[in-house]
Amino acid sequence: MSSVVFEKRGQQAWITLNRPAAKNMINGDMFVELADAWQEVREDDAIRVAVLTAAGEEDFCCGGDLSQIIPLWTGAKKPQTPQEERLLSDPMIVDQIMLKAEPLYKPVIAAVNGRALGGGAELLQATDIRIAAEHAQFALPEPKVGVVPGAGSMVRLARQLPWAHAMKMLLGGEPISAQEALAMGLVSEVVPLTELQSRAEHYAQNICRQAPLALQAIKKTALETHTLPWAEAFQFEMEQAGLVMMSKDAREGPRAFKEKRQPLFRGE
Repeated sequence: MSSVVFEKRGQQAWITLNRPAAKNMINGDMFVELADAWQEVREDDAIRVAVLTAAGEEDFCCGGDLSQIIPLWTGAKKPQTPQEERLLSDPMIVDQIMLKAEPLYKPVIAAVNGRALGGGAELLQATDIRIAAEHAQFALPEPKVGVVPGAGSMVRLARQLPWAHAMKMLLGGEPISAQEALAMGLVSEVVPLTELQSRAEHYAQNICRQAPLALQAIKKTALETHTLPWAEAFQFEMEQAGLVMMSKDAREGPRAFKEKRQPLFRGE
């Protein structure tokens, strides 16, 4: 059984972490399969949005499965699958699954079905719209065992949240509830578990109705200008706006509005 289930639903890609019996922890197979899933989303022009979720009703992802990964990295265990062989040959694959090595400018929705701890909370920070089930919890407990959340959180979290909230998570190590995460701004919305998938589908469908080049330009600008001086950031924004304005979609939108119909955006 695949550790990551990749499903195309029209213009949507649904990516499901699929190790519920192991708290959806990231093992060697999941490292590789998730990296491949992100790459397919990036390269397939037919995909306009990705939804990241997990199997089961308790855990989104409780970090790395160290019992499997550490023996591989130390040589105590020989690789037993092609995925584990790839993991050993590409030690920087963690940057790929956390969308650090190469940004993904297509929108990514997270449907958090349970606990997001350690690497799971770090993976969440690579997404854009985040919907959490009411019972979800979030934590970065790495300092409790003498290490750091080094898969992006030490950089991303203080840029995504107010300083005091980010430091509470980074330095405290204690889990926060879904409602606390909502108040902090870590997640976009909190819903009952029974509504989680439908809310993610709602957001995904809404994104698919919009112009894909425009959405990608918006996300790219937000990511690339986050730490730039104002003048440079506005210049980058102007360049992205100019590129979008020259697209066929930019002509289709006003034409559809004038003709009182839904626009047919092709990403061109």
